[in-house]
Amino acid sequence: MKMPVYNELIIGLYLVFGGCCLNVITLESILKIQNKCGRLITLIQFIFIASEGLIRNIQFHNPIKEKTFPISLKPRKAPLHKWILMVILFFVSSVLNNLVFEYHISIPIHIIFRSGSIIVNMLMSWLILKRRYSLQQILAIFIVTVGLIITTLSSAKDQGKLETHTETNLKEWITGIAILIISSFTGALMGIYQEYMFKKYPNTWKECLFYNHLLSIPIFFIFLPQLKEQWQLFQTSPKNRIGYYLPIPFLPPYISNIKIQGVWLLVIANIITQYICVSGVQKLSSICTSVTLNLILNIRKFVSLLISVIFFNNPFSLLSWFGSIFVFLGVVWYVKASDIVKKKAKEDEKKTN
Repeated sequence: MKMPVYNELIIGLYLVFGGCCLNVITLESILKIQNKCGRLITLIQFIFIASEGLIRNIQFHNPIKEKTFPISLKPRKAPLHKWILMVILFFVSSVLNNLVFEYHISIPIHIIFRSGSIIVNMLMSWLILKRRYSLQQILAIFIVTVGLIITTLSSAKDQGKLETHTETNLKEWITGIAILIISSFTGALMGIYQEYMFKKYPNTWKECLFYNHLLSIPIFFIFLPQLKEQWQLFQTSPKNRIGYYLPIPFLPPYISNIKIQGVWLLVIANIITQYICVSGVQKLSSICTSVTLNLILNIRKFVSLLISVIFFNNPFSLLSWFGSIFVFLGVVWYVKASDIVKKKAKEDEKKTN
Protein backbone atom coordinates (compact mmCIF):
# COMPACT_ATOMS: atom_id res chain seq x y z
CA MET A 1 0.00 0.00 0.00
CA LYS A 2 1.38 3.39 -1.02
CA MET A 3 2.10 5.87 1.78
CA PRO A 4 -0.05 9.07 1.69
CA VAL A 5 1.72 12.14 0.31
CA TYR A 6 1.26 13.98 3.64
CA ASN A 7 3.11 11.21 5.53
CA GLU A 8 5.88 11.18 2.92
CA LEU A 9 6.20 14.96 3.26
CA ILE A 10 6.52 14.70 7.06
CA ILE A 11 9.18 11.96 6.73
CA GLY A 12 11.04 14.04 4.14
CA LEU A 13 11.01 17.09 6.45
CA TYR A 14 12.30 15.00 9.36
CA LEU A 15 15.11 13.62 7.19
CA VAL A 16 16.10 17.06 5.86
CA PHE A 17 15.92 19.06 9.09
CA GLY A 18 17.17 16.23 11.30
CA GLY A 19 19.86 14.88 8.97
CA CYS A 20 21.15 18.18 7.57
CA CYS A 21 21.19 20.05 10.89
CA LEU A 22 22.89 17.16 12.69
CA ASN A 23 25.35 17.02 9.80
CA VAL A 24 26.31 20.66 10.48
CA ILE A 25 26.74 19.84 14.20
CA THR A 26 29.00 16.84 13.51
CA LEU A 27 31.05 18.75 10.90
CA GLU A 28 31.59 21.71 13.22
CA SER A 29 32.45 19.31 16.06
CA ILE A 30 35.16 17.72 13.88
CA LEU A 31 36.49 21.16 12.89
CA LYS A 32 36.74 22.14 16.57
CA ILE A 33 39.09 19.19 17.07
CA GLN A 34 40.95 19.30 13.77
CA ASN A 35 40.21 21.90 11.07
CA LYS A 36 42.82 20.68 8.55
CA CYS A 37 40.90 17.57 7.54
CA GLY A 38 38.75 18.69 4.60
CA ARG A 39 40.19 16.38 1.95
CA LEU A 40 40.14 13.30 4.18
CA ILE A 41 36.49 13.87 5.17
CA THR A 42 35.58 14.39 1.50
CA LEU A 43 37.30 11.12 0.53
CA ILE A 44 35.55 9.16 3.30
CA GLN A 45 32.18 10.61 2.23
CA PHE A 46 32.87 9.68 -1.40
CA ILE A 47 33.84 6.09 -0.47
CA PHE A 48 30.67 5.67 1.60
CA ILE A 49 28.30 6.98 -1.11
CA ALA A 50 30.14 5.05 -3.87
CA SER A 51 29.93 1.84 -1.80
CA GLU A 52 26.19 2.32 -1.23
CA GLY A 53 25.73 2.96 -4.96
CA LEU A 54 27.81 -0.10 -5.82
CA ILE A 55 25.40 -2.33 -3.87
CA ARG A 56 22.52 -0.98 -5.99
CA ASN A 57 24.40 -1.10 -9.32
CA ILE A 58 26.13 -4.45 -9.11
CA GLN A 59 24.66 -7.54 -10.78
CA PHE A 60 25.64 -11.21 -10.73
CA HIS A 61 25.78 -13.69 -13.61
CA ASN A 62 26.07 -17.41 -14.08
CA PRO A 63 29.52 -17.66 -15.77
CA ILE A 64 28.82 -21.17 -17.16
CA LYS A 65 25.39 -20.40 -18.58
CA GLU A 66 26.00 -16.83 -19.73
CA LYS A 67 29.72 -17.27 -20.56
CA THR A 68 30.64 -13.97 -18.97
CA PHE A 69 32.33 -12.59 -15.87
CA PRO A 70 30.28 -13.45 -12.74
CA ILE A 71 30.02 -9.81 -11.57
CA SER A 72 29.31 -6.65 -13.56
CA LEU A 73 27.73 -3.23 -13.22
CA LYS A 74 24.20 -2.64 -14.45
CA PRO A 75 23.95 -1.08 -17.94
CA ARG A 76 24.18 2.72 -17.98
CA LYS A 77 21.63 5.02 -19.56
CA ALA A 78 24.37 7.50 -20.50
CA PRO A 79 27.79 6.64 -22.03
CA LEU A 80 30.62 6.60 -19.48
CA HIS A 81 32.65 9.29 -21.28
CA LYS A 82 29.71 11.69 -20.92
CA TRP A 83 30.12 11.60 -17.13
CA ILE A 84 33.85 12.50 -17.20
CA LEU A 85 33.40 16.31 -17.33
CA MET A 86 30.73 16.06 -14.61
CA VAL A 87 33.08 14.01 -12.41
CA ILE A 88 35.91 16.58 -12.76
CA LEU A 89 33.62 19.53 -11.92
CA PHE A 90 31.99 17.63 -9.06
CA PHE A 91 35.35 16.58 -7.61
CA VAL A 92 36.82 20.11 -7.77
CA SER A 93 33.67 21.68 -6.28
CA SER A 94 33.41 19.12 -3.44
CA VAL A 95 37.11 19.32 -2.49
CA LEU A 96 37.12 23.12 -2.53
CA ASN A 97 33.97 23.29 -0.39
CA ASN A 98 35.67 21.29 2.38
CA LEU A 99 39.13 22.81 1.82
CA VAL A 100 37.97 26.32 2.82
CA PHE A 101 37.75 25.33 6.50
CA GLU A 102 41.56 25.23 6.57
CA TYR A 103 41.57 28.98 5.81
CA HIS A 104 39.64 30.34 8.81
CA ILE A 105 36.26 30.21 7.03
CA SER A 106 33.53 29.62 9.59
CA ILE A 107 30.46 27.44 9.06
CA PRO A 108 28.11 30.50 9.04
CA ILE A 109 30.09 32.20 6.23
CA HIS A 110 30.19 28.88 4.36
CA ILE A 111 26.38 28.57 4.62
CA ILE A 112 25.83 32.16 3.46
CA PHE A 113 28.14 31.73 0.45
CA ARG A 114 26.49 28.45 -0.53
CA SER A 115 23.10 30.20 -0.37
CA GLY A 116 24.41 33.10 -2.45
CA SER A 117 25.74 30.81 -5.20
CA ILE A 118 22.62 31.58 -7.29
CA ILE A 119 24.38 34.82 -8.30
CA VAL A 120 27.06 32.83 -10.13
CA ASN A 121 24.46 30.34 -11.45
CA MET A 122 22.49 33.18 -13.01
CA LEU A 123 25.62 34.81 -14.47
CA MET A 124 26.88 31.53 -16.01
CA SER A 125 23.44 30.64 -17.40
CA TRP A 126 23.26 34.09 -19.00
CA LEU A 127 26.73 33.77 -20.55
CA ILE A 128 26.60 30.10 -21.63
CA LEU A 129 22.89 29.31 -22.15
CA LYS A 130 21.96 32.87 -23.25
CA ARG A 131 19.06 32.90 -20.81
CA ARG A 132 17.08 36.07 -20.16
CA TYR A 133 15.82 37.01 -16.73
CA SER A 134 12.86 39.04 -15.52
CA LEU A 135 13.18 42.33 -13.63
CA GLN A 136 12.07 40.58 -10.41
CA GLN A 137 14.78 37.92 -10.78
CA ILE A 138 17.45 40.59 -11.37
CA LEU A 139 16.29 42.63 -8.35
CA ALA A 140 16.29 39.48 -6.20
CA ILE A 141 19.87 38.70 -7.26
CA PHE A 142 20.82 42.30 -6.47
CA ILE A 143 19.42 41.84 -2.93
CA VAL A 144 21.41 38.59 -2.54
CA THR A 145 24.58 40.31 -3.77
CA VAL A 146 24.17 43.21 -1.32
CA GLY A 147 23.58 40.75 1.54
CA LEU A 148 26.62 38.70 0.57
CA ILE A 149 28.85 41.81 0.44
CA ILE A 150 27.60 43.05 3.84
CA THR A 151 28.13 39.63 5.47
CA THR A 152 31.61 39.18 3.94
CA LEU A 153 32.82 42.66 4.97
CA SER A 154 31.41 42.18 8.46
CA SER A 155 33.14 38.79 8.72
CA ALA A 156 36.44 40.36 7.57
CA LYS A 157 36.09 42.98 10.32
CA ASP A 158 35.37 40.28 12.93
CA GLN A 159 38.33 38.24 11.68
CA GLY A 160 40.66 41.19 12.19
CA LYS A 161 39.41 41.68 15.76
CA LEU A 162 39.52 38.04 16.85
CA GLU A 163 42.69 36.58 15.41
CA THR A 164 46.02 36.92 17.22
CA HIS A 165 48.27 36.96 14.14
CA THR A 166 45.97 39.30 12.25
CA GLU A 167 47.91 39.82 9.01
CA THR A 168 48.70 36.13 8.39
CA ASN A 169 45.21 34.91 9.28
CA LEU A 170 43.53 37.68 7.30
CA LYS A 171 45.52 36.65 4.21
CA GLU A 172 44.46 33.03 4.76
CA TRP A 173 40.84 34.16 5.25
CA ILE A 174 40.97 36.07 1.93
CA THR A 175 42.35 32.90 0.29
CA GLY A 176 39.40 30.99 1.76
CA ILE A 177 36.92 33.52 0.33
CA ALA A 178 38.64 33.21 -3.08
CA ILE A 179 38.30 29.41 -2.88
CA LEU A 180 34.58 29.78 -2.06
CA ILE A 181 34.12 32.00 -5.14
CA ILE A 182 35.98 29.51 -7.39
CA SER A 183 33.87 26.71 -5.90
CA SER A 184 30.71 28.68 -6.78
CA PHE A 185 31.84 28.92 -10.43
CA THR A 186 32.69 25.20 -10.70
CA GLY A 187 29.37 24.37 -9.02
CA ALA A 188 27.50 26.58 -11.51
CA LEU A 189 29.26 24.94 -14.48
CA MET A 190 28.42 21.53 -13.02
CA GLY A 191 24.76 22.56 -12.66
CA ILE A 192 24.59 23.66 -16.31
CA TYR A 193 26.20 20.45 -17.56
CA GLN A 194 23.99 18.38 -15.25
CA GLU A 195 20.90 20.10 -16.68
CA TYR A 196 22.08 19.19 -20.20
CA MET A 197 22.73 15.54 -19.17
CA PHE A 198 19.36 15.11 -17.44
CA LYS A 199 17.54 16.50 -20.47
CA LYS A 200 19.39 14.22 -22.87
CA TYR A 201 19.30 11.19 -20.54
CA PRO A 202 16.18 11.47 -18.31
CA ASN A 203 15.95 9.76 -14.89
CA THR A 204 19.70 9.36 -14.50
CA TRP A 205 20.23 11.24 -11.21
CA LYS A 206 21.02 8.01 -9.30
CA GLU A 207 23.47 6.98 -12.02
CA CYS A 208 25.00 10.48 -11.88
CA LEU A 209 25.36 10.31 -8.07
CA PHE A 210 27.03 6.88 -8.22
CA TYR A 211 29.53 7.59 -11.01
CA ASN A 212 30.38 11.07 -9.71
CA HIS A 213 31.55 9.55 -6.43
CA LEU A 214 33.02 6.30 -7.79
CA LEU A 215 35.13 7.90 -10.54
CA SER A 216 36.26 10.74 -8.26
CA ILE A 217 37.92 8.41 -5.73
CA PRO A 218 41.08 7.64 -7.83
CA ILE A 219 41.66 11.40 -8.31
CA PHE A 220 42.32 11.68 -4.56
CA PHE A 221 45.73 10.04 -5.13
CA ILE A 222 47.05 13.50 -6.07
CA PHE A 223 46.46 14.42 -2.41
CA LEU A 224 48.09 11.29 -0.99
CA PRO A 225 50.71 13.10 1.18
CA GLN A 226 48.06 15.43 2.66
CA LEU A 227 45.65 12.52 3.20
CA LYS A 228 48.34 10.59 5.11
CA GLU A 229 49.06 13.66 7.22
CA GLN A 230 45.37 14.23 7.97
CA TRP A 231 44.89 10.53 8.80
CA GLN A 232 47.76 10.77 11.28
CA LEU A 233 46.23 13.92 12.84
CA PHE A 234 42.96 12.02 13.32
CA GLN A 235 44.76 9.02 14.81
CA THR A 236 46.65 11.16 17.33
CA SER A 237 43.65 13.31 18.35
CA PRO A 238 43.13 13.14 22.13
CA LYS A 239 40.10 11.62 23.79
CA ASN A 240 37.37 14.23 23.75
CA ARG A 241 34.15 14.56 25.68
CA ILE A 242 30.94 14.35 23.64
CA GLY A 243 29.37 17.08 25.79
CA TYR A 244 32.03 19.57 24.66
CA TYR A 245 32.01 18.81 20.97
CA LEU A 246 28.30 18.12 20.60
CA PRO A 247 26.89 21.05 22.57
CA ILE A 248 23.28 19.86 22.74
CA PRO A 249 21.42 21.75 25.48
CA PHE A 250 20.59 19.97 28.76
CA LEU A 251 22.80 16.92 28.10
CA PRO A 252 22.67 14.68 31.19
CA PRO A 253 26.01 14.18 33.01
CA TYR A 254 26.24 10.46 32.18
CA ILE A 255 26.24 11.33 28.45
CA SER A 256 28.52 14.37 28.69
CA ASN A 257 31.09 12.23 30.55
CA ILE A 258 31.31 9.65 27.75
CA LYS A 259 34.66 9.92 25.97
CA ILE A 260 35.51 9.25 22.33
CA GLN A 261 38.88 8.03 21.13
CA GLY A 262 39.82 10.57 18.50
CA VAL A 263 37.22 11.94 16.07
CA TRP A 264 36.23 8.79 14.19
CA LEU A 265 32.82 8.47 15.83
CA LEU A 266 32.08 12.03 14.78
CA VAL A 267 33.27 11.27 11.23
CA ILE A 268 30.95 8.24 11.05
CA ALA A 269 28.07 10.35 12.39
CA ASN A 270 28.88 13.03 9.79
CA ILE A 271 28.72 10.53 6.92
CA ILE A 272 25.47 8.94 8.14
CA THR A 273 23.76 12.30 8.71
CA GLN A 274 24.86 13.51 5.28
CA TYR A 275 23.32 10.40 3.71
CA ILE A 276 20.09 10.99 5.67
CA CYS A 277 20.11 14.64 4.53
CA VAL A 278 20.59 13.74 0.84
CA SER A 279 17.88 11.05 1.08
CA GLY A 280 15.48 13.61 2.55
CA VAL A 281 16.16 16.09 -0.25
CA GLN A 282 15.60 13.37 -2.86
CA LYS A 283 12.33 12.30 -1.20
CA LEU A 284 11.04 15.89 -1.06
CA SER A 285 12.07 16.51 -4.70
CA SER A 286 9.80 13.63 -5.75
CA ILE A 287 6.68 15.05 -4.03
CA CYS A 288 7.24 18.86 -3.94
CA THR A 289 7.51 21.52 -6.59
CA SER A 290 10.98 23.04 -7.10
CA VAL A 291 9.75 26.27 -5.46
CA THR A 292 8.55 24.48 -2.31
CA LEU A 293 11.75 22.43 -2.17
CA ASN A 294 13.95 25.53 -2.48
CA LEU A 295 12.00 27.32 0.25
CA ILE A 296 12.32 24.31 2.59
CA LEU A 297 16.06 24.05 1.92
CA ASN A 298 16.58 27.76 2.58
CA ILE A 299 14.72 27.53 5.90
CA ARG A 300 16.91 24.53 6.73
CA LYS A 301 20.07 26.51 5.92
CA PHE A 302 18.89 29.34 8.17
CA VAL A 303 18.26 26.85 11.01
CA SER A 304 21.78 25.43 10.48
CA LEU A 305 23.13 28.98 10.65
CA LEU A 306 21.36 29.53 13.98
CA ILE A 307 22.74 26.24 15.35
CA SER A 308 26.29 27.14 14.31
CA VAL A 309 26.16 30.64 15.81
CA ILE A 310 24.29 29.82 19.04
CA PHE A 311 25.70 26.40 20.02
CA PHE A 312 29.26 26.86 18.73
CA ASN A 313 29.68 30.55 19.63
CA ASN A 314 30.79 31.48 16.12
CA PRO A 315 31.38 35.23 15.67
CA PHE A 316 28.38 36.70 13.88
CA SER A 317 27.76 40.40 14.40
CA LEU A 318 24.50 42.30 14.03
CA LEU A 319 25.69 43.48 10.60
CA SER A 320 26.32 39.86 9.58
CA TRP A 321 22.76 38.94 10.60
CA PHE A 322 21.48 41.88 8.57
CA GLY A 323 23.45 40.70 5.52
CA SER A 324 22.39 37.05 5.93
CA ILE A 325 18.69 38.02 6.11
CA PHE A 326 19.18 39.94 2.86
CA VAL A 327 20.70 36.80 1.28
CA PHE A 328 17.91 34.45 2.39
CA LEU A 329 15.09 36.87 1.49
CA GLY A 330 16.72 37.49 -1.91
CA VAL A 331 16.96 33.75 -2.58
CA VAL A 332 13.27 33.23 -1.66
CA TRP A 333 12.28 36.15 -3.93
CA TYR A 334 14.39 34.74 -6.79
CA VAL A 335 12.78 31.28 -6.44
CA LYS A 336 9.29 32.81 -6.46
CA ALA A 337 10.13 35.04 -9.45
CA SER A 338 11.57 32.05 -11.35
CA ASP A 339 8.35 30.11 -10.74
CA ILE A 340 6.31 33.00 -12.20
CA VAL A 341 8.55 33.00 -15.31
CA LYS A 342 8.14 29.22 -15.75
CA LYS A 343 4.34 29.39 -15.41
CA LYS A 344 4.17 32.25 -17.95
CA ALA A 345 6.36 30.27 -20.39
CA LYS A 346 4.03 27.25 -20.08
CA GLU A 347 0.94 29.42 -20.67
CA ASP A 348 2.53 30.98 -23.77
CA GLU A 349 3.44 27.51 -25.05
CA LYS A 350 -0.18 26.36 -24.64
CA LYS A 351 -1.47 29.41 -26.51
CA THR A 352 0.88 28.81 -29.47
CA ASN A 353 -0.17 25.14 -29.63
